[in-house]
Amino acid sequence: MPSHRDLATNGITCTCGECPPSNISGRTITRIMFGALQAMDDLKHEVQRLDPHTIIDDIDTRCSYPYNWIPPRVREAHREALIGAHNILLVIYIILQDGGIPYGQAVRELCVKEEAQLPYTSDYIQCGGSVMHILEELTTQVEGDLRGDALHVDSEDLLETMEQIRPCALDDSLLSWRRAVRISE
Repeated sequence: MPSHRDLATNGITCTCGECPPSNISGRTITRIMFGALQAMDDLKHEVQRLDPHTIIDDIDTRCSYPYNWIPPRVREAHREALIGAHNILLVIYIILQDGGIPYGQAVRELCVKEEAQLPYTSDYIQCGGSVMHILEELTTQVEGDLRGDALHVDSEDLLETMEQIRPCALDDSLLSWRRAVRISE
């Protein structure tokens, strides 16, 4: 009979012996962290390009990268909402770097607690954005990377870091990640 751990990964089991109980391999976590870093960099460059308080109301713009971090049906989104999305990605990155799982509630609580250091996260939420949307977009981006549909070529830093982490059968599956952060499969 398959174990609970096997059922959580559709029968795929850890082959490296180093995966945490969440069944998210070290390489998967690393890829997600690098995805967050790339998105933060892209958002930062886009924010620098826009005038302060710019309203982002064109639906075609909102459906393109990096504006996809703002849900398409939000109320009046300003440039500051992109900064808020950036800062939510930063919190997700920090939680992962500390060995945790970025559950939606934990990310929201940290954003509220660190409001002074993480400006505009409340603007992002108030205009209709959500931590869950950020987690879904990040997951979709990483899945695209794994399929070869990446917006960016894997950086040398990512490749070097991945070489230092033992391969595992769970590496190319984000199913455990989706289940851990409670986003749809």
